[in-house]
Amino acid sequence: MIDSAATLLVNGNIRTVDNTDSVVQAVLVENGAIVAVGSEREVAAKAPPAASRIDLLGRTVIPGIIDLHNHLSVAAFEPLAVDCAGMSDLVSVLDAIENKAAQVVPGQWIRVVGFFVLHVAERRGPTRGELDEAAPDNPVFVIDLSCHMGYANSRALADVGIDGFTPQPWGGEIVMGPDGLPTGELFEAATNLLHSASWIEHAHRDPSASVAMLNRKMLEYMDVGITGVGDAMVTREAAELYRRADDAGALPFTVQQLHHGDHFFAMQDLRRYDIVEQIREQSSRMLRGGSLKIFFDRGYPDGPTMREVQDGCLHHTGSAFYSRADLEDLVERARVLGIRTAVHAMGSYGVDVALDAYETRRRSGDEDSTLRIEHAFVADPRQGERLAELNVDLVANPGLGPDTASLFSSWRPRGASELRILPVRSMIDAGVRVSFGSDHPCGSYSPFETLWAAVARRASDGDTFDASEAITPAEGLRAMTINPAHASSRADEEGSIEVGKRANFAVLDRDILTCATDEIRSTNVLMTFVDGTCRQTSSLSTTER
Repeated sequence: MIDSAATLLVNGNIRTVDNTDSVVQAVLVENGAIVAVGSEREVAAKAPPAASRIDLLGRTVIPGIIDLHNHLSVAAFEPLAVDCAGMSDLVSVLDAIENKAAQVVPGQWIRVVGFFVLHVAERRGPTRGELDEAAPDNPVFVIDLSCHMGYANSRALADVGIDGFTPQPWGGEIVMGPDGLPTGELFEAATNLLHSASWIEHAHRDPSASVAMLNRKMLEYMDVGITGVGDAMVTREAAELYRRADDAGALPFTVQQLHHGDHFFAMQDLRRYDIVEQIREQSSRMLRGGSLKIFFDRGYPDGPTMREVQDGCLHHTGSAFYSRADLEDLVERARVLGIRTAVHAMGSYGVDVALDAYETRRRSGDEDSTLRIEHAFVADPRQGERLAELNVDLVANPGLGPDTASLFSSWRPRGASELRILPVRSMIDAGVRVSFGSDHPCGSYSPFETLWAAVARRASDGDTFDASEAITPAEGLRAMTINPAHASSRADEEGSIEVGKRANFAVLDRDILTCATDEIRSTNVLMTFVDGTCRQTSSLSTTER
């Protein structure tokens, strides 16, 4: 740990990501802020005598990475869950659940993460009966990798009050079998009570331990160069966890909260005083708010919202949480209250509806607030013109492409050749400010996996997907640093290595802008600085001047 009032870093390949993407050799940090950048001679001349000196040995330094769309408050508790990553069949999944049940007390919730239907040979999820057999005395909730669907056993369904007479919820579906009873499969908002019950048990069992787990996950993120995160779905319970962590000084870097409601897919209601106050709560250096997350389209059971032409007629496919009018009303209420919005829109129609709502907001006089669209997994490159014209930020997730390109491709309507999977290249060319988010735990939190995916456009089976949408490493670096700083209204604080900004940056073992494409994903971080304090050290030389 390096924690000095003044630190001088020299002999580096320092990519500042300023307006001209200038490269310098040295940077001076004092009291957590950058006070000088430039050549070694000019920067060293400004350093106080007692400054620590780090010889970078020619290593590359980049601004700290801001993972703008992440689910930190969910990922923090994954160590307590059964992790299905790498399991190729349901037998392995069920065996792991059975082993977990043998380790916990009866009645304790068992969360299962990392499960994805396309990763198991059976190409289906576990049934209620199979989960009952694996863990008869514990409520079990298997969370699909997307978080948009899940599978539960009888004990879990009973604990949250779901049975054969439960009405279908807004924004979701409880799948019923021929016998009129739940099969255990649930879509979207039907998973709300299960998400909440299983998360709350872990988070509330020991408040101090919960804060410690959140802190440990954030330190893991720092190990890969992340110095800022946007939690893209903060419930009231998660907001309370963040407040406790902030009060305890346990947030090692800044977290921006995209606030939601009582549950993961809750219907938003800005007439509720408690929700508005949660969003407007005063920010601190390490904990920011002021933004509302709105889910527009759904992933299941029939995919996100699209337009499809059949026999010369226009059809809409997919499902939405809100009508067009309801979304416009929410965005307008947010404008009146001075709340920034981020709309989850996965399909091309959802992107259009979000842009229509944003156009109304801009015309109502809100010309400057940060407005975002999350995902745009399958979109029309021509939509980029409207995003740019309306000054709407796109937060994309290219890191999901390698594992889920086949799913995204299945969502693309027949004959809709104009639509692209993760059309990042087209959006940048249209003048859209694009930021990247990992969507972890739906995908890897490694920013270098994300960058590699955006540059290589290669699926896990080796095939490319919409290769014309590939970007350059330099464009990807901006999408991980200065662009998300703008999209989280912090560009005056961080996102580039410039005088006056927070000393948030990472030292890498290679130059990700010039190395071979396939070497990007193997990048190691040697040091990560947040506010001038170093989390990691390597063999780099640190001396007193």
